[in-house]
Amino acid sequence: MNYVSHSPEDTQLFAREEAWRLTRELEGEPIVIVLEGELGAGKTTFAQAFAEALGVRDHIKSPTFVVMKNYHIDGTPGYKEFYHLDCYRLNEASDLIKLGGEEIMYEPGNIVLIEWAERVSAILPEKHLVVHIDHIAEHKRNINTHITP
Repeated sequence: MNYVSHSPEDTQLFAREEAWRLTRELEGEPIVIVLEGELGAGKTTFAQAFAEALGVRDHIKSPTFVVMKNYHIDGTPGYKEFYHLDCYRLNEASDLIKLGGEEIMYEPGNIVLIEWAERVSAILPEKHLVVHIDHIAEHKRNINTHITP
């Protein structure tokens, strides 16, 4: 799917709609989302709105320096935890395995959003959602999503 966002609010709306769609369709199955895009493309904006739509009450911040943050989901049937990972500081998948990252990706009721996922691609579930955000203009973004085969 391809979506053109004309503002941060458009990106937030798209993220909320994706959260609602995925949780309805997958009904408690683990959801893994790979979030791609250059600095300033809107990844954090997307992550914050996605988590908010799930019922996460805490403010979402990028986990760049801690690698992984988790938040309780309140109000989305079948889901209990939202994990936000930033794998930029990792060298390989085994670094994330040591932190329990592989386990959380396969646990029913978990939603895992991963930035810099190419560093841990060896342990990603075969089927996951890729959200790629391209910066087109000051407020305009192209958001492309697809599920890996």
